[in-house]
Amino acid sequence: MEHGTDHSVEHTPAPATGPVSGPPAPAGQPYQAPSPKGPGPALWGGVALVVLGVLLLVSQLMPEMHLWRWWPLIVVGVGIRQMFGPRRGPWSVRHLGEGLGTVAIGLVLLGQMLGVLRWDVWLNIIRLWPVLLVSLGLEIIGKATRAEWIRFAGSLVVVAALAYGALVLTPGGGWPPLTPVAGGEPFDYVERHDDRVITGEAEITGAVGQLDVRAGDDLAAAEGRSPYGVTFDVVTYGRSADVTVADAGGPWGPATPGSDIEVTLDRDIAWDLVIKAGVSAYDIDLRELTVSSLELESGVSAGTVTFGRPDDDARRVDIEAGVSGIVLRFPRDEGVRVTVSEGLSGVESGADWTKSREGGSRVYESERFSSDSAYWDVYIESGIGGITLQYY
Repeated sequence: MEHGTDHSVEHTPAPATGPVSGPPAPAGQPYQAPSPKGPGPALWGGVALVVLGVLLLVSQLMPEMHLWRWWPLIVVGVGIRQMFGPRRGPWSVRHLGEGLGTVAIGLVLLGQMLGVLRWDVWLNIIRLWPVLLVSLGLEIIGKATRAEWIRFAGSLVVVAALAYGALVLTPGGGWPPLTPVAGGEPFDYVERHDDRVITGEAEITGAVGQLDVRAGDDLAAAEGRSPYGVTFDVVTYGRSADVTVADAGGPWGPATPGSDIEVTLDRDIAWDLVIKAGVSAYDIDLRELTVSSLELESGVSAGTVTFGRPDDDARRVDIEAGVSGIVLRFPRDEGVRVTVSEGLSGVESGADWTKSREGGSRVYESERFSSDSAYWDVYIESGIGGITLQYY
């Protein structure tokens, strides 16, 4: 039998010439193009920068609106976004806990910016550092057992510690502190009044705790409590005196008590003052002191400076705002000129202050200000925090 020749041709599909949009579909299933990706985190980052820039610009052009005080809401917004979990992948109750932790941090920062919480609130929160060990332990246990609710509990422990440290341990936070934060060994130093001395230079340095400065009858005196002691040194030469009062300082930990230092200076002497507040709350009362000049390094603190009457000419005051809230109080019938450099420190003043701008600085002048008479000439190097100008 004669066999015919098979002329069939096997056809091979031509390779695709267009762009490949995804992996080939499994055999027997129609190909489905992948869904387009969402805008991604880059979009939200750009939106956040635009909003932040607009708020800062409005705050600079219209400082009376004080929009800068609300910047911690950005942190709160990030926390709310965290609660919904990743853009891809399953949601877990752990994401809710992580978001709550970020929101709690943002709310503490917001409380500081609005003046509800003091700037030393973090010192009291740090005292609760063992909570981090508890939270870390719960996180490890949750991962090992694949129990998301245990990891969620670890986040709740941190949130509870933030709330307790901010609202219970912090003086002025709404409740009396349940754990004393002041203590240490008592001290009491005095250098008696010297009729020969008419001018003086004093440098006062605080640490962690409370610092008070006011007028007294002795040439210089310091009393209070400190865990590491206080350096007290007075040197007189002729008609002048040099005074040094400084917290000795030392390693600070969560169980270390804070200092409580009260310094008095002779009201009959004209003083050049240098005060370094450190990480503390302070109350500086200059109403009965003769002040030739004042330099204040506010550090990380919250405090009040009450000024008296400038004797003659312009009395220079230089303040480094740092990370702090500062209240400056002046006699209503005295001349005052306050210059604030550019920065993140907002200024609150009443309608009876004249506001202007010089270069990149904000200028505030009191009702009675005149460059032809005695006045307080205050220059503030802006930091992060709030500055309040008041009359009394």
